[in-house]
Amino acid sequence: MRENFPVALRVLPHTLRERLEAVYRYCRHVDDLGDEAPGDRTTLLEGVGEDVQRLYAGASPREPAVAGMAPVVRDCGVPVHCLTRLVEANLLDQRQTRYQTFDELLGYCRLSADPVGEMVLHVLGAATPERVQLSDRVCTALQLLEHWQDVGEDVARGRVYLPKEDLRRFGVSEDDLAAGRAGRPLRDLLAFETERAAAWLGAGAPLVSTLHGWGRLAVSGYVAGGRAAAERLRRSGYDPLGADTHPRPPDVARAWAKAGVRWAG
Repeated sequence: MRENFPVALRVLPHTLRERLEAVYRYCRHVDDLGDEAPGDRTTLLEGVGEDVQRLYAGASPREPAVAGMAPVVRDCGVPVHCLTRLVEANLLDQRQTRYQTFDELLGYCRLSADPVGEMVLHVLGAATPERVQLSDRVCTALQLLEHWQDVGEDVARGRVYLPKEDLRRFGVSEDDLAAGRAGRPLRDLLAFETERAAAWLGAGAPLVSTLHGWGRLAVSGYVAGGRAAAERLRRSGYDPLGADTHPRPPDVARAWAKAGVRWAG
């Protein structure tokens, strides 16, 4: 699975980069268990949750991805809820495959996406309540954009993240989501959803200007990745079924450079 943003820039100091990579490995491990693991995924995810509790109790975790978080938790004060909410999100994926409303989908994003940004802020030593609130908006936007890029892939897994209220509003059926190309109603729907996600991203983007140094550089990359993802969806005609809508590094670099002019002041 490709990410829309640079996870840990090579120019970052070694310790900071290691910590961000540990966060990424944990998040990726939990998501892979929820999406791709053979066997009883619920049991596997519950095992991760137990391992997280083991970590915070001072015992040795059994899973490498959880054990890798030990120095991050110890040195950066990452709260336990950041790790457990990601497990909860993937457990939810095992029993819920449809969302009635956008507000209900936002509740899922609060579990699946927002904790990642909060962990990053703790790694950066910048986790104030105000910054976490802005980060939540950025992370929710990134999650939404990923869902809109992966409509066909999610349907193949039996999941539909597009809210039912929006499917009805735009006259889109679930069969339309599995077609070879997006028809006009689906493209209209994804245009609406993409611009709504872009608005969430814009609402959280002021987070960058509150940070300094390496933290500002790292977080600006995440925001640039979201902007690049939205632009790729636009350039595809809002058709993730017939085109690759994942941004390439040059796309992210252009978005980064363009935004950097604004953020510099």
